[in-house]
Parts: sequence; structure tokens; C-alpha cells
Amino acid sequence: MINVIAFVVAVPLSVELFGAFYAVFDASRQPESRAAAVERLAVPLIVWAAFWWLVGAEAWYLLAAALGFVVICHIAVFYIGAWLIRRPNMLTISVDTESDGV
Repeated sequence: MINVIAFVVAVPLSVELFGAFYAVFDASRQPESRAAAVERLAVPLIVWAAFWWLVGAEAWYLLAAALGFVVICHIAVFYIGAWLIRRPNMLTISVDTESDGV
């Protein structure tokens, strides 16, 4: 039961960790926002390390499985979204209701 709880807690931690990594990557080309991105990365890394210490080093496979699960979900959502965008019958048509008919 502890393993299931550890996995369930590790998934949102993994999402936050990947979000912080993406923020650092995005800010690498913008010098004025690098410090804020690294500060955003510090909190998930500290929480991840504390959780690893709490769960124990022998349960590293649970944390790795959570990271892998988040990566697979991220890739799946990306490709499903790209597939839906390419299908015109799945898109909605916007209607301009504010124009005066011109």
C-alpha cells in the first residue's frame, strides 16, 4: 500500500519537476527571466529530494516509474492534440456575432 501511495504522490511531483525544467529551458534565451526560472526549479527539486528520502532509496523504481508515466502522458497528449488539429471535422467554426453584417 505504501508503494501505491508513493507512486500517486510522485506523479504530481514529477509534473511540477518537468514544468520547472521546461521553464528553465524556455528562459535560457532570456537573461532577465533566468533567475526566476531557476528559483521555480528549486522548490520541486527540494520536495522531490525530501520525498525520495522519505520513501527510501530502495524505492527508486517507483519514482522512476512516475517520471516515465508523466513523460509518456506528455508525449501522448502532444500527439493526440496534433492529430485532432489536423482533422478539420473535429474543429469548431467560430461565428462572429458582434459584426454589423459588413
